[in-house]
Amino acid sequence: CYSGDDSRFEYIYKFVSAKPYYKATAGGYLLDEGTLYVARFDEGGAGEWLPLDLEDAGFAAKVAESEGSMVGKVMFNGFENQADVLLNTRLAADIAGATPMDRPEWGAVDPNTGEVYFTLTNNTKRTEDQVNAANPVAQNKNGHIIRWQEAGNDYTADSFEWDIFVFAGEQGTE
Repeated sequence: CYSGDDSRFEYIYKFVSAKPYYKATAGGYLLDEGTLYVARFDEGGAGEWLPLDLEDAGFAAKVAESEGSMVGKVMFNGFENQADVLLNTRLAADIAGATPMDRPEWGAVDPNTGEVYFTLTNNTKRTEDQVNAANPVAQNKNGHIIRWQEAGNDYTADSFEWDIFVFAGEQGTE
C-alpha cells in the first residue's frame, strides 16, 4: 500500500506486507509484518524504493554514518530498534536519502494499467535552489500529479519509472 506525508518537503511511502494478499481473506493482519519503503525520484525518470529497515545493510550503514550528527534540524543519536525507526519515519526517510516532495496527499492505482498516481498539493516554501526533477516548480502554489509504474508491474519491486502526469493551475501558469 502507498501513503504520503501531507506536509511540505515530506515523503511518499510504500508498505509491502510479508504475507500474501488474498481478496477473500484480507485483513489488518497484513500490516503486522513487512517492509516500509520511501521513494527516491531520480533525474531522468528512474526511481528507487529505499527500505526503512535496520536489517537492510544499506539503511543500517546510513544510520551508522548519521549517528551523533545533525540530520535536518534534529540531533540524531541512533535508533534503538525497528519500532523507533517506524515512530520517527520522517527522520528515517531523511537518513535514507528520499526525495522531499510538495505535500504528497493522495494516491490511486489505475486497475487497468497498474500505474500509480499521487497528488502533490503545493509547496509555496520551495525555493529555486530546492527544485528537483520530481518537484520542478519553485513557489509551487498549484501542485502537480506524479505518476509511476513499478518495475515489471510488480508492486513489490524496489524500482520504478516515473513522470509528471500534470501540473495544476490555470493554463500558462506555474
